[in-house]
Amino acid sequence: MGLVEYKEDFDEEIKTSVYGTGVSTKAAFLEAASNLLGDNELESEFQIVEYEGIGYRQHRLQLDGYVYGELSNCMSLALVDYRHDDSVVTATEIDTIVKRARFFLEDIDYILSHAEESSPGYGLALDIKNNIFDIQKYKIYLFTNNLMSNRIKTLEADQIGGIPIEYHVWDISRLYELSQNLTMKEDYEVEFSEFSDKSIPCLSVTSGEDYQGYMACIPGIVLAKLYIKFGAKLLESNVRSFLQIKGKVNKGIRNTIIKEPSKFFAYNNGITCTADSIKVDSDNGTPILISCQNLQIVNGGQTTASLASALLDKKEHLERNINDIYVPMKISVVTDVNSAELVANISRYANSQNKVNEADLSANHPYHIRIEQLSKTTSSPALHGQQFGTYWYYERARGSYAQETHKATLSTKKNFEAKYPKKQKFDKTELAKLVNIFSGRPNIASAGGQKAFVHFMQDISKEWERNPKAFGPEYFKKLICYKILFRETDYIVKSSEWYGSYKANIVAYTLSKLFDIIEKRYKDKSINFNYIWKNQNISLALRNQLKELTKFTHKYLINDSRDVQNVTEWAKRTNCWDRFKITSFSLDSEFIDELVFTEDLIAEGPNTTEWTEDQAMIEVFKIEASLWYNLKSWNSNHRILTQKELDFIDCAIKIHTKGWYPSGKQCIKILETLQRARLEGFPE
Repeated sequence: MGLVEYKEDFDEEIKTSVYGTGVSTKAAFLEAASNLLGDNELESEFQIVEYEGIGYRQHRLQLDGYVYGELSNCMSLALVDYRHDDSVVTATEIDTIVKRARFFLEDIDYILSHAEESSPGYGLALDIKNNIFDIQKYKIYLFTNNLMSNRIKTLEADQIGGIPIEYHVWDISRLYELSQNLTMKEDYEVEFSEFSDKSIPCLSVTSGEDYQGYMACIPGIVLAKLYIKFGAKLLESNVRSFLQIKGKVNKGIRNTIIKEPSKFFAYNNGITCTADSIKVDSDNGTPILISCQNLQIVNGGQTTASLASALLDKKEHLERNINDIYVPMKISVVTDVNSAELVANISRYANSQNKVNEADLSANHPYHIRIEQLSKTTSSPALHGQQFGTYWYYERARGSYAQETHKATLSTKKNFEAKYPKKQKFDKTELAKLVNIFSGRPNIASAGGQKAFVHFMQDISKEWERNPKAFGPEYFKKLICYKILFRETDYIVKSSEWYGSYKANIVAYTLSKLFDIIEKRYKDKSINFNYIWKNQNISLALRNQLKELTKFTHKYLINDSRDVQNVTEWAKRTNCWDRFKITSFSLDSEFIDELVFTEDLIAEGPNTTEWTEDQAMIEVFKIEASLWYNLKSWNSNHRILTQKELDFIDCAIKIHTKGWYPSGKQCIKILETLQRARLEGFPE
């Protein structure tokens, strides 16, 4: 795929997102760009904050998103320049646009005296003014869907109020390179002498063709200064995600730094690292660690961040204590051969005591594979005179939807998109948000995709271990009902006359509140998911109920009694949700009458996908013979299918070998057999 085609597909994806979720074009673009940077571990997910205003010197102010990195003490601000033509973004335009975010920081006092208190810009400005964030550095990002002139990637850094500011420009060409993995993470060299004159004794322990192991003892002052300079760049992604959930500073580690720094080596387990290469020299016969290429801490992030935090704490004056600290350090030098797999395994095994593992954080967990299989086998009902139902596509791996038709003909691509419409695509981040919302965790859903995903996977991993068979077609249908409920609620909010900001938070809290009320007051009843699934929409009574509840939720979130002025940050607090749960709200009688007894909903079962005989015949005839032979071969090893089910597979094979045509009822049984095999792990 070339740059021109990539831009066309990217713009089309933005249009689909705007249509499917109701967000603004700029918000959809920022979310897509943010996800791309996040996948490549360049930045965390931006909180959408669409603010525009005029400063006290009549400068234009603009802000489209922000993210505060707790591990790096960095506040990143995002600006979006989205165009509907192919014009080139000039250097002058770039300079003008990025200054809008700088003016936002300069004019915080003016914003607080002139902006609406309910606006996102006001809340963020107030938090910055009140030092809610421990900001050590600012980054200002400009994202544009067009090309920039002269391929400018960064602007000259400066500072504001003694805090340095970095500028980063991402145009469509740079985003394309990142998506194609042409622009890899920047290499960096750690020269240990830069951080202290203390030497680091080092011992070679083991070696092989693709691996070398070393033991070292790194001074605490070096480790702290390393983190202050390189920040979260030092931390392998799983560790970074874990620390963002658990918090930056460990009290036990801090107490040791303050009270018993000389015993830190005895009390602490040390850090585990990987590197592309290292340089070792000799000092009077003693091996000394000189430098590392692309050093990554895969275990010990809590230790590292705590030492850095203590060093930055000017009140405690702990630098002398940290100078007395030494930390055990294990370094694994990996070559290009199998490096990705080795680093992943080292990270997973090194973190096993903290339960930071693949089951918690990976989209390769069997749960996600199951959802992906169900998305390809569970057809939604045919509506509006259509002869065939469509499918909701679960994009387990980013970009897999586009990859399905990457080299296909135009006809094949149209057929695929007719079967899997773009507006019916969802990914693991959306899935995590939906499950958190409907499980009564709107505060976690409001915390951002990465944090929500980690919490979600911690719960799902436990449920999967208890009963993996619970995640069948009916579970998938309910997920789609959640998606439809979310979509319609989102539309209700954005089209309401009272709406101004905080749509994502309003939607999350509204739906969690509705389900919480039903669970507490109507314990044996439920929203009629059967109706939502069969109609792929919500009822009029439910829509009217959501109109009332969204308005009620909006008033609650912006109420002056909130604990945090910034509504976006307030919505992330557990206290925000706890208080809202006990806030009284009465449901409409018309909506209550539509609630159904839980027992009347379709029972969970492996073979409940709805096919008409005509649909089933068409589906079966589209499947190639190789799949049926692969299924028989797979079953000979796993012994899953019954003899009757194997007979149905033989019927399908006869279509290709003898030109025999099974009946509609037989085709339904054939598809049900295939579906059960997929649920049992048949990989196709």
